[in-house]
Amino acid sequence: MHSSVLAKRVHELKETQKGVEFMCYEMEKIYSEGMESGEKCGELKKAKEIALSMAEEGMDVKMIARLVKVNEKEVQKWIDESLCVMK
Repeated sequence: MHSSVLAKRVHELKETQKGVEFMCYEMEKIYSEGMESGEKCGELKKAKEIALSMAEEGMDVKMIARLVKVNEKEVQKWIDESLCVMK
């Protein structure tokens, strides 16, 4: 390492019990945040899929938004985007 300060910190994190515990805690936190983010993304993707199916069946935006628990503007945006792709 070019920096003695950096080298010392890396040594502390990798070679001491306290450092290893800290790194494990931080990695677990990052993992949990990633899982939570992924779950939210998946839920939103599924809501969009369902909303578009409902729109194809002729259901109005207000009803779709209420059922998929997403605001009307977002549902309308999904529908508009879907129509643009279909053209």
